[in-house]
Amino acid sequence: MGRLSNPSTAAEALLQQGSTARLCSSPALNSTCRQPPKKAVGGFNEEEGRLSNPLQRRLREEDINRLVRLYLSGLTINATADRMGIHRTTVIHHLKASGVSRRRHLRKMSDPQVMEAAARYATGISLASVAEEFSVHEGTLTREFRKAGVPIRSRRGWNP
Repeated sequence: MGRLSNPSTAAEALLQQGSTARLCSSPALNSTCRQPPKKAVGGFNEEEGRLSNPLQRRLREEDINRLVRLYLSGLTINATADRMGIHRTTVIHHLKASGVSRRRHLRKMSDPQVMEAAARYATGISLASVAEEFSVHEGTLTREFRKAGVPIRSRRGWNP
């Protein structure tokens, strides 16, 4: 029988890896088969530690309506997903199916603001200070400067 002539050793190795589906179906190995504990998740039983086949369930109509209301009230897709306990792509799918248009990210700075910020930056003020004056993140200001062709000074003490 070769390498599988001692099935209890092979069965034990597979059990330690978390695989029980094929082993437990064999009557010869049933005595060594241990099912992983099941825990209740949202009213459903799910095997603990199992990643390859996550629990899938359909949202009820009232849950979909709640999801849409949460999003329309101003929550982001990620915040809605966290509140509902589902994945963000599920939220996107249900919003699309419900005919809800998604909010797009609006530009944080107008062209005149970028030019004014560039003028302040050209006087020697740090990027961080200019970003704080305009109430934007440094990364946002850097991106706007690059789009506008404004040269960005290298950071002192930092050599890429």
